[in-house]
Amino acid sequence: MKRLIVNADDFGRSPGVNAGTLQAHSGGIVTSSTVMVLEKASARGIREAAERAPRLSLGLHFVLTGGGPPASPARDLPTLAPGGSFRRTREELPHRIPEAEIRAELEAQIGIFQVLARKPPTHLDSHHHVALHACVAPIYAAVARERSLPARAPTDDARRMLSAAGVRTPDHFIDRFYAENVSFRTLEEILTDLPEGTSELMCHPGLVDDALKAGSTYVEEREREVEVLRDPAIGRLLRAKAIQLVGFDLL
Repeated sequence: MKRLIVNADDFGRSPGVNAGTLQAHSGGIVTSSTVMVLEKASARGIREAAERAPRLSLGLHFVLTGGGPPASPARDLPTLAPGGSFRRTREELPHRIPEAEIRAELEAQIGIFQVLARKPPTHLDSHHHVALHACVAPIYAAVARERSLPARAPTDDARRMLSAAGVRTPDHFIDRFYAENVSFRTLEEILTDLPEGTSELMCHPGLVDDALKAGSTYVEEREREVEVLRDPAIGRLLRAKAIQLVGFDLL
């Protein structure tokens, strides 16, 4: 059996990202999304999803980068948020990060999600794949296990580590549908070659707005993603290949 989770990252980043994600769900193949709860449009996005897309699986997009303020008091995160803000990229993170800081911030972001959504997230993944950081990975796995949450595994090593920790993950991870590879042809190739088991396809749909342009380097490509993810020919291909669309809530 071939099952496919199509997860839209960055929900809550801007009203346009929210709108594009919901369009790619209601009229396309997106089944799941992860929320950046520290962004201003997150509360509105979660409300809109509850009203317009009750079948959309909503998880947490755990953030430790991007340059913004953390969920926890910055004084409690001297390593993660020096000066009161996160570093911009994963590469800028220090090699050694105290376990207590990582856990406090992950728990705080889950707490914000639960307040906004009035329910737990369906799953976890991370912005800029910070969960691959050597210090972050074991805490990410431990919290997912404690809360019985499935999690993204972007690499084979991450999948083995999470599985050994008792965390459910998809069998495969696909990140080809991005940037210059956003096209009908790329998605057609992905679906044609989809392996047996459950695969997660990462995507970043959205509509361009001022907030997105001000805070992201990945902008116009998001509208192209919406277009391709909503293409009726993709739906026909899924049916022809007997690929079942599922959310992380069914993992």
